[in-house]
Amino acid sequence: MVSTKPCFKRVVFIIIDGAPYEIFKALIENGDLPNIKKHVVDRGSLNKAVSVFPSTTGPAFIPFFMGLYPGTANIPGIRWLSKSNFHTLHRFKRPGICSYMGLDGLHFEADLPPDFPTLFNFFSPVSNIYNLLARGCPPAKNLTRRIKPFAYTYAHFSHRWRFVNQIAVRQLQKAVEAGDKFIMCLFPAVDTFSHLTEIQSPQVLQTYREIDIAIGDLVHTLQKANTLQETLILITSDHGMTDTHTHVDVPQHLDDGGWRCLHYPKVWRHGTTSASMVSGNGMTHLYFKNNSDGKGWGERTPFEKLHQMGVISALIELEGLGLVAGQSETGDIIVQNRIGQGRISCRSLDTDHRNLQNMPATFKSADSLRFSYRFTGIDPLGYGVHYENLSSRETLRETYDSPHPDGIVQLWQIFKSERTGDLVLSAESGYDLRARYEIPKHHATHGSLIAEHLHIPLATSYPITEKFIRSVDVFPTVLSLCGHNVAGHYIDGRVVK
Repeated sequence: MVSTKPCFKRVVFIIIDGAPYEIFKALIENGDLPNIKKHVVDRGSLNKAVSVFPSTTGPAFIPFFMGLYPGTANIPGIRWLSKSNFHTLHRFKRPGICSYMGLDGLHFEADLPPDFPTLFNFFSPVSNIYNLLARGCPPAKNLTRRIKPFAYTYAHFSHRWRFVNQIAVRQLQKAVEAGDKFIMCLFPAVDTFSHLTEIQSPQVLQTYREIDIAIGDLVHTLQKANTLQETLILITSDHGMTDTHTHVDVPQHLDDGGWRCLHYPKVWRHGTTSASMVSGNGMTHLYFKNNSDGKGWGERTPFEKLHQMGVISALIELEGLGLVAGQSETGDIIVQNRIGQGRISCRSLDTDHRNLQNMPATFKSADSLRFSYRFTGIDPLGYGVHYENLSSRETLRETYDSPHPDGIVQLWQIFKSERTGDLVLSAESGYDLRARYEIPKHHATHGSLIAEHLHIPLATSYPITEKFIRSVDVFPTVLSLCGHNVAGHYIDGRVVK
């Protein structure tokens, strides 16, 4: 950023769920979003940032509001299974299996690491609109807390998601007029209309334009109150999307291979030896039972063991499956497809660096980590280069515009979570990993490790000149621009300038 650093007194944080960077950028350049261009981009900047893996709503919100990767926060997907806690399913308590798409969404905040602050904790008063990560926001200021379940359910069955966005617009205006210092507003309709139609359908494009009108009204209110200059406006997305032409039935494939599969909504199946927990439909966690005493499913199964079992060879032949990743017996991360295999290793320059769940909130950041990546055959991540001892930032820079941006760090971070599968699958563009029980049928996909899902827009009313940005950097950068210091807390991101 520029040399004279401001100290904003207010923040309006807007997430357009499911807005890919390239589409958002084209709409800006074509004049379809005149208010965002004039009042945000022209005053500040529009950057291409990298989201996280899995690139899906929920886990991809954690970087924005806590500065943590999903793996660090131990929420590695919108659905997951904890092998150490999984037991015989009980109708009245959580059995170590989760889907935040249902009632488990009420447990999302409780599943996050305790005692870690969110952006809401640094401002007062605050307000929240639709965002499921509202820790630190008083219930009375969680403006859609009561209406969201009804509005989302109505829209899901009626496909009238424009109505849901209209509620967000009214609540956003209400919060601005009330003078709230931090306002978070999620607009879900771009994502939902994309799933229902395609990523550039007339409904989706009209939704972008309606959001732009809301931004114009927002700015007008700030101008009337003479508070526009002291307000940081930030517009971003949690993930990108791609149109879908083919649905891959991973659970059926496992069933056919002799690994009877537990999966949503068939979570009451007996005699299962594998489980598939899909997120955004572009990625899924696979778990394999390796404990015969009936008490849980054992520990994470090493990649080498799964290879011996024939699992890897059975999976990589699936049409549309881009990558299979697992953890080696050595702790390295192995990633494979039909044409090659890569190995990610990580070492720490800080001998005290351990897992987040065992550390206090004052331990050091991940800047001391060094990553190496080598491959055999044709590089499955598409880099074509062997890397040695790169810092986290160097790996981001080297892979930023690749088919799998930041893939080295993103594959490493997801396996930090004990809830991550024995294997993690990522789909190719145009494919998803759920062929049944998706009602209504999805015509667009996100969640995978591909560039179209990971690249997101970051529009800010204050210029950011840094070229290489992660979504996890937004948390410390916003706080820095507002005069707050987060040096006492562990975060995965850093301030970008």
